[in-house]
Amino acid sequence: MAKPPILLLFLLPLTAASLQRVQGIQTGDSCLCRMDFSAWDFPVQSYEEAESLVEKCQATFTTLREQVNLTQYKVPKISSSVGTLTQRVRQYEYLNKKGLYNALHFRQLDSELEGLETQIKDFHKNKAVDPSKTRELTNELNSVRVKVQSLQNFDKFNLLAMREHLRTLRNRLESCRTLDSNHQSQCSRRLLSNISSPAVTKLSIYGKSYPYGSWGRDNKDDGSAVYWVTALTSSNKYGNYLYTYPSHEDFMSSRNYQTITVTSSYSTTNAIQGPGSVLYKDAFYYNCYASGNICKYDLQTKTIISVSLPGAGYSDKFPYCYYSCSVFTDIDFATDEKGLWVIYATEENYGNVVVSKVNTTNLAVIQTWRTRLFKKSVTNTFMVCGVLYATRYVNTYQEEVFYAFDTANGYETSALKLPFEKVSSTIQYLNYSPFDQRLYLFNDGYTMAFDLFF
Repeated sequence: MAKPPILLLFLLPLTAASLQRVQGIQTGDSCLCRMDFSAWDFPVQSYEEAESLVEKCQATFTTLREQVNLTQYKVPKISSSVGTLTQRVRQYEYLNKKGLYNALHFRQLDSELEGLETQIKDFHKNKAVDPSKTRELTNELNSVRVKVQSLQNFDKFNLLAMREHLRTLRNRLESCRTLDSNHQSQCSRRLLSNISSPAVTKLSIYGKSYPYGSWGRDNKDDGSAVYWVTALTSSNKYGNYLYTYPSHEDFMSSRNYQTITVTSSYSTTNAIQGPGSVLYKDAFYYNCYASGNICKYDLQTKTIISVSLPGAGYSDKFPYCYYSCSVFTDIDFATDEKGLWVIYATEENYGNVVVSKVNTTNLAVIQTWRTRLFKKSVTNTFMVCGVLYATRYVNTYQEEVFYAFDTANGYETSALKLPFEKVSSTIQYLNYSPFDQRLYLFNDGYTMAFDLFF
């Protein structure tokens, strides 16, 4: 006789507390039943999907971590670059504050026209001036006056262009003055075409302790050469000593030099400020201490005269800059075949370079030209035969002459590419000597000289 079926209950891990009812048949001492274990099968497909998701998460996490690491690496560099840009832009902020981008006033423009008209009439009375040139300028000035009247009525947005036209006219008026025939014959060259490798390279008598200074060659009345050097021994800004050498050999061997005390200290009135000084025909010219004045120290009489340079920026208002600024290079003297020059910048010319010819006896400004060259965009300047040249940074060991402005005709170009060597990144001083036609460079304590080709 068959035994009645037995009902078994099994708890299966399908869900929390799920049950499966199974009916079994007792056979002897055993109970036989059929069980469906499919619910207990391992979820392979779900596992693989989950594993794939985990792998994707890991890949995404790895990418994000790499991006974070890269960002942490780049942020300081970007921050440094932004800081550098901010610092460079800050140099130009004064332009906006001083009203370069404000509307120009017609009253000021009319005043400039009247001033130019008066100067042209005065020059026309001078028999030494070519009358055809003054007539040409008068006609052009009349044309400009008509245009200004038109601007007042119809177009107030081209005033800046008109002022640029007036600047050109003013420069041409300065160039109308006849030059000494001897100077003209000496300067019948073309523009500078090449610069040699250093003909002289020597650490100055001050060593590398004083990286700011100037040096060059002068000639005495008898034609004998004098080599000179000075360094700014206080904060790279001020000095009061000048060293002279009777020959090139003495300079190279640092012997037989004469120490000249220009002032009693580097912080007194008329002490030397900035590296833009020059020794020319037995007189030392430089920017006077803490002022916009220019000074002349006579080596024979041991006397100093000081004269104001109208409008000139000083004490780091308009220094040479480019990537980094050379301190107190606002006022820079230069020499060439035509005499003594001073190079500076003014607010009136919006920080652009101004070139003035200077009387060597009383420091009076004889002529002035205004350029479009922003002074803080160049590393240095020098004059050769009445042509202003400007340099810019290329790399640590190379500089480049890229700009020229000819005071004889107002010609201006920034298309020159004339490289020359240096020993470190910042150049503090450049000047051309008309006595040996060499370019003299003071570069972080090193004195260097170059031959020029035209």
